[in-house]
Amino acid sequence: MTPIAGLPRAPTRQAILILGMHRSGTSALGGVINALGAAGPKTPLPSHAANPRGFFESAPLSLAHDELLASVGSSWLDWRQLKPQRINSEATEPYRRRIKQLLIDEFGYEPLIVIKDPRTCRFVPFMSSILDEMNVSPVALLPIRNPLEVAYSLHRRDKMALPKSLLLWLRHVLEAEYHSRHMPRYILSYEGFLVDWRKHMDRAAEKTGVVWPAHPDRSDVKVEQFLTTDLYHERSTPEDMRHHPEVASLVRETYQILSTIAAGDEDNGLLDQLDIMRTRFDDACETFSAAMATEELAVVQLRGELSTRSTETERARQENSKLASFLEQQSLEVRGLAAERDALVGTRGTLIAERDALVNAQASLIAERDALLRDMSCIANERDALLRSRSWRLTAPLRLIGGLFPRG
Repeated sequence: MTPIAGLPRAPTRQAILILGMHRSGTSALGGVINALGAAGPKTPLPSHAANPRGFFESAPLSLAHDELLASVGSSWLDWRQLKPQRINSEATEPYRRRIKQLLIDEFGYEPLIVIKDPRTCRFVPFMSSILDEMNVSPVALLPIRNPLEVAYSLHRRDKMALPKSLLLWLRHVLEAEYHSRHMPRYILSYEGFLVDWRKHMDRAAEKTGVVWPAHPDRSDVKVEQFLTTDLYHERSTPEDMRHHPEVASLVRETYQILSTIAAGDEDNGLLDQLDIMRTRFDDACETFSAAMATEELAVVQLRGELSTRSTETERARQENSKLASFLEQQSLEVRGLAAERDALVGTRGTLIAERDALVNAQASLIAERDALLRDMSCIANERDALLRSRSWRLTAPLRLIGGLFPRG
């Protein structure tokens, strides 16, 4: 909607873009910025062993960025240059609309938001144009970490070879630096940030014009609980990097230039040097990327097969776990039935004993009854004999008289 002439434009919202290579402290920076009052995403990535205190990164937005890169034949671990004509083609228009909608869904209309995803380093102009459509002003913070530490961290987390990690670092920092030059921005050292985050957040506000909604003094406890050096696992000195056989001169020189900017201020001479580094890197990519593509394709295919096998193994493990649970349940039921059976056997034994006792008692009663019947029969016989005897005694005189005085 076009503003009406003469009326002031609505206040511009701000989006802090954290433009840093993977494993460069972007999550630590995102956590501190969130503690200072910038709105984070509504659907953050869940914490992980690699980031136990959270990523401060939108899960659906990260997925959309992956799909955007895939649509132009790239990925998060691709160190080759992403051609502007490919990222700004009609093929990416659906992803532009989707990312814009996700930004609205994830952040609403908050005045200050923080967008953190290392993938964004690869397509800063694409993201900037979307924010411009939303009347959101981008501000860039670029954390710079020793590339050897980054490579060690990626190797520990993803088993990625050091040379490839270093190429990834080079691509991310050069693209992020070049395409954020038109924005208010602040380049900072990751190590320095861990030592004194307050100084760097004050400098970031001064350089970019951001006003932290929650003043650092009121956020100290929250930040101190979150930002601890125990998460700073991989440590390498500039001397380590200078003498490491797998660190190319292009990586060392780029890190030195960026460290100089982080320690002081930007100047055209340093930016010109970075332009030279970027040109040298792009030329080398043009020369060697075709040869590397076939090898990397084979690696990707092998990773895909490994992922499939891992998925099948995990599925089998889950099925075995379910079967074990089922068998354990069946075992519990069998044990329960056996206990019931034993109880019934015990009850049966008791009932049989009671039945036998009753049978014996019945036999005793029958014997007693028979004895009583015999006694009663004897008594009846004795009674009948007595009655007969008595009757004879009573009738004997009469019979005597009759004999003495016969009739007739």
